[in-house]
Amino acid sequence: MRTCGAGRHAGCARFGQPVRVMRVKRLGVGDVSFVGAIDRSERIDVQYRVSEGQLQQVPAAMTEVPTWDPTGSGPHSVAAEIEFCSSVVARGGVLLGTFDEEQTVGLAIAHPSFEPLLAWLAFLHVSRPYRRRGAAQALWDASVDISVAGGAESIYVSAAPTESAVGFYLRQGCRLAQTVHPELFAAEPEDIHLVRSLR
Repeated sequence: MRTCGAGRHAGCARFGQPVRVMRVKRLGVGDVSFVGAIDRSERIDVQYRVSEGQLQQVPAAMTEVPTWDPTGSGPHSVAAEIEFCSSVVARGGVLLGTFDEEQTVGLAIAHPSFEPLLAWLAFLHVSRPYRRRGAAQALWDASVDISVAGGAESIYVSAAPTESAVGFYLRQGCRLAQTVHPELFAAEPEDIHLVRSLR
């Protein structure tokens, strides 16, 4: 799953920066190209791993996460992210976005009926200049609302193992998945696999 870090997910403002009320828009499959406007770069000092069923902090394997490759087609390219997002939306995922006038602030994809009673947050990224201003919280809240409306009783997240991403989801009430989803774990084995009850 594609999710970003807590610098991208925090709902509080940086000192001196007022929190805006972020409005979330429901988008169509043709809008997945907005992914190209997201600056996913991030400084990382600490990340997580799971050891004996517990979260453990370790030094980051990569301290500077770059932007997605704008021209290539590899696993960390804009093209690959668009392909991934398009495939999830085609299978029932709901694309959500927040914007600052015409500028894309953040995007999320929630699949409310990924499995019976289980929703999947497939994607959540907020562009670096807009982090800690409430965008990620707004996208998360909208994703939860869509999942509940779709009949889900829990939501599954495979989060990037950064301190920021995992910290954000823990603050939303997510906990380590007791049983990882085999398909999602196979796709992202280094992620931290989390679940939150929606009941």
